[in-house]
Amino acid sequence: MLVSEIASPAAVPSRRHWLGLAVLLCGSFVTVLDAMIVQIAIPSIARGLHAGGAALELLIAGYAIGYGVLLITGGRLGDTYGRKRVFLIGMAAFTVASVLCGVAPNAIALVAARVVQGITASLVLPQVLASIRVGFNGDERRRAFGIMGLVIGIAAASGQLIGGLLIGSDLWGLGWRLVFLVNLPIGIAAVALGLALLDESRVPSATRLDLHGVLLSALGLGFLLAVFIGLRPLGIGAAAIFTALAVPVLALFVTHESRFEQTGHAPLLSIRLFKVPFFVTGALLAFLVYAGMAPYYFSFAVFLQFGTGRTPLEAAYVLTPISAIFAVVSLVAPRLTHVHGRKVLQWGGWFYLAACIVLAAQLFTGAERPSVLALMPTLLAIGAAQGFILTPLITAILGMLPETHAGMAAGVLATMQQLGVAFGVAIVGIILFGLHEAGGVLSPEAATIGFARAVLMECTVVSATALLLRRFSR
Repeated sequence: MLVSEIASPAAVPSRRHWLGLAVLLCGSFVTVLDAMIVQIAIPSIARGLHAGGAALELLIAGYAIGYGVLLITGGRLGDTYGRKRVFLIGMAAFTVASVLCGVAPNAIALVAARVVQGITASLVLPQVLASIRVGFNGDERRRAFGIMGLVIGIAAASGQLIGGLLIGSDLWGLGWRLVFLVNLPIGIAAVALGLALLDESRVPSATRLDLHGVLLSALGLGFLLAVFIGLRPLGIGAAAIFTALAVPVLALFVTHESRFEQTGHAPLLSIRLFKVPFFVTGALLAFLVYAGMAPYYFSFAVFLQFGTGRTPLEAAYVLTPISAIFAVVSLVAPRLTHVHGRKVLQWGGWFYLAACIVLAAQLFTGAERPSVLALMPTLLAIGAAQGFILTPLITAILGMLPETHAGMAAGVLATMQQLGVAFGVAIVGIILFGLHEAGGVLSPEAATIGFARAVLMECTVVSATALLLRRFSR
């Protein structure tokens, strides 16, 4: 079995290791910051570029397409050519793509730049996860993943607030464009510091990159993501066609990888990973968690601005404490997991489900225009529950795998996350905008009803998540 392989122990982290971790977490920070800023900017982009509902969905899901298609490849590139090298290349390319988003002249160009942004981000995140797995051990690794969760929470919180401030201030008349250009100084700093502080790591036995596997995985995942993305604007027929293309290509990819590994070469994705039950369950959980979270925050941002008439800055003030409690809990959760084991995940799942049910009840049984202040305790509970799940889940999965498979496994988990985002956003797009193309501006009633229905969808997804977490925690 894969889990019986012994990974070489990580060295005791020095001060330089922790400084290097700070550089790596710039990658996590900037990608989450960008996602959250875009959500708060969606109404402004809709008005500024006269973007329709499909374009608004693609601002979120198009990023997931580029991101998800090459995440497995990104993890393998780090294993083969060095995680420091690939991280720095990815950060530099992501920064350039952010500038392209900031200067996009229309909705089509912005969506295209977002896809490029996703592709470049796929080189970053697997290196962060794999480098923490390889560079830290035991309690230090749990601490490092806890700090990563804190950074993600801070990025989510500051993303909402910074986005609201930038759009509201309209500096130099750039408005929403600044939410992308803000990545420029962060990216430059990360690359400059990374050159000096990061240590190189790679799999010693890694051989040439499996180019056939790269092509097959990119095509298969691209078709699969297109099933979700094309469902509303293109219709069920197009989704069926993409499904018919995705299934045989992915089956061919699995066959190719199995044969490639049997010949003694290093595959893009070891099929042996999927013979480990806890990894399969963990990958499915990664999909479900993000399939619930992405549509929830997407529809909530729409509700705050279209449903309650808040400005981007006012909406950011509402979202900031929710993100802040997620950050705090993400830091505490790994310590609780160390004491109580994976039962913390099980408790977090049931707490998450209970909070979602309460929110749904408040939305459907309350006033026609629900008070955000009255909803805030439940919204904070949901943010806390998400913090109890995300970081401990990643720590548990990667911590039980040998470091030789760290980049590969990180790529799979990140891919499942992006598939979950694409699926969730596609479904909530239908909930908000219907099955056919519509304008990107909603009436207050439509935005409020859409958010309530999206919460019902989240209840369904979180129910499956809680049941699966119960199995995983055993």
